[in-house]
Amino acid sequence: MKKYNPILIFLFCGILFFASFICGYKMMSKTNRELVLEDDDSYKKQKELEILGEEERISPNTFIEKKVYYKQCEHSITKLDNVSEEIVNLTETQFREYIKENYPNIKILSFSPKKIVLKEERNHLCPNHYIIGESDGKIAIYRINEEGSKYLDRVFKDYPISLLKEIDQEKLKNGIIVDSEEELSDVLENFIS
Repeated sequence: MKKYNPILIFLFCGILFFASFICGYKMMSKTNRELVLEDDDSYKKQKELEILGEEERISPNTFIEKKVYYKQCEHSITKLDNVSEEIVNLTETQFREYIKENYPNIKILSFSPKKIVLKEERNHLCPNHYIIGESDGKIAIYRINEEGSKYLDRVFKDYPISLLKEIDQEKLKNGIIVDSEEELSDVLENFIS
C-alpha cells in the first residue's frame, strides 16, 4: 500500500488542480462577459453623451466680430461685441435661422463657441466721415450715424456762407465729404480764414 500512496496522492492532486483550473476558467469567462456587456453599455452611454456634446452652442463668453462694409466710401469697420442674452445657448443651425429671420442682410462667415464672424454691407457712408455744409446760412459740420443719416455736429455761428464766393457757397450747400479730422481742419481753414 505504501507504493500506491504517493501515486494516489499525486493523482488526487492532479485531479484537484485540473478541477480548480476548469472552475476558475468558467468563473473568469462569466465575469469577463459581464464586464464586456457593462463596458458596452457604458460605451453606448458615452457615445450618446458625445453626440449631444458635439453640438456647439453660443455661450455668454462668445464674442461676435461684425465686419461692416460701406459701399459708398468703400471702407470696412470691424466691431467686436459680446453676445446678447437672447442668442445664448443657440446652436449653429438655430443661430443661422435667427439671423435669417431678424437680419437678412447679414451673412455668417464663421461660427464657433468662442467667436462668431458676421459680415454686413451698407449702401451709405461710414460713421468716420464728416460733411462740411451749411445750416441756417452758417458753415456747419455734419456727421453720419449708423443708419447712414447725417446729423448736425457743429455750427460756426461767426462764419456765414454769404461772405464766401458763389462757387464755395454752392460746394457747401451740396456738402463736402472728408475722411478724417485732419482733412476736416484743412478744408475748414480754407473757408474760415
